[in-house]
Amino acid sequence: MTAPQTLSAADIRQRVAATTPWREASTGGDAIAAALEVARSASQGIVDRLDGATRIVITGAGSSFYIAQVAAFSMRAHANLPAEAQPLSEVLLQPDAVFAGQALADQPVIVVSRSGSTTEALEVIKAARARGQYTIAITCRPHAPMAGLADATLAVPEGDEEAIVMTRSFASQTALLMRLGARLGDEAFAADLDALPAQWPSLAPYIEGAFELAATNPARLIVLGGGAAFGLANEAVLKATETSQVPASAFHPLEFRHGPMSVCEPGMLVVGILGGEAEADERRVVEETAELGATTLLLGPDGPGADLDETARLPLVLHVLQALALGIAVRRGLDPESPRHLDQVVVIDDE
Repeated sequence: MTAPQTLSAADIRQRVAATTPWREASTGGDAIAAALEVARSASQGIVDRLDGATRIVITGAGSSFYIAQVAAFSMRAHANLPAEAQPLSEVLLQPDAVFAGQALADQPVIVVSRSGSTTEALEVIKAARARGQYTIAITCRPHAPMAGLADATLAVPEGDEEAIVMTRSFASQTALLMRLGARLGDEAFAADLDALPAQWPSLAPYIEGAFELAATNPARLIVLGGGAAFGLANEAVLKATETSQVPASAFHPLEFRHGPMSVCEPGMLVVGILGGEAEADERRVVEETAELGATTLLLGPDGPGADLDETARLPLVLHVLQALALGIAVRRGLDPESPRHLDQVVVIDDE
């Protein structure tokens, strides 16, 4: 079904506001506040396990893997922790390659799953514990099967959702992991994370801008982000793919020049999640796409969470990207409540 050509930003805002994903996404500030408290109050034993690790593998599937990407970069950059992100499938099917070179007992595994019931998540925890590895479950459902299997569980029920696609669960679990790592990092970064909930109301003008861009009905979406923002770019692309089926891709900003730049043309929207020391170089790439006819959206140091560290502010940027994805879906005449071919939890039947 194709949406009417006259659908305006106001129309899109009204229709998006009526959906479950948006109602839940809009309470992300409260979910983040709860997640930060979970991280601050996590046992010292969990923190000590991370502090003494030779490698920390953070793993998940789909959106949960992109949470892992953001969190692993944050832990490396702000706490000097040896964290890396791996998909559940790699950890499950190729453990010798993932954990090679270090004693298994010194390689804790953090498994992220909103539901705590994803088949691969359960199997990874079982396999890791059988190898003698310490396991930490990150979930929104404290009584889920995963919580009963892991050595430790950090749960944020305030981040749980009815929607099929992840929204506030992504923001809250990301904030939890970043704040957990910050207990071993610099205090300024921890303080910026703790400031996130108070900044939630400031997102209104950026969300309005996202709906205005959605009203242009972009034919293709490109999201650029480096460092921790690459995980967020992947999540933005997944949201657009899940909800609107618009062709979408994520790239590191400077990598976009090396071939993908060829897709630039009018009707394409390029979003740049910029920040840090690389901001000027990344901004130039986005400007080059505009010169080639693309419409652009800059979410940089002067955007959401402008006074915060470029990694700490990412949960705020995420909400703007969620508005864009849901807005594009509505503009294309699709129902974000019922993304095609998807269920909330992936359970694999062995038979």
